[in-house]
Amino acid sequence: MRQAIKAFETELSAGKPDAARDALRKACSIIDRTAQHGVIHKRQAARRKSRLTARLKAGVKG
Repeated sequence: MRQAIKAFETELSAGKPDAARDALRKACSIIDRTAQHGVIHKRQAARRKSRLTARLKAGVKG
């Protein structure tokens, strides 16, 4: 999970919004699976996905 999040952050900081969007999609999928298996709570999964999405929107605008 952390690797997927780091991959998203790398793409976002490199200024590649399309690649960051794809990385976000993969990270959200992994976060959901992690919550399904009980590693993290479902609300924590939702919070992480929300924060990553907000970072993508802020990165694309600015």
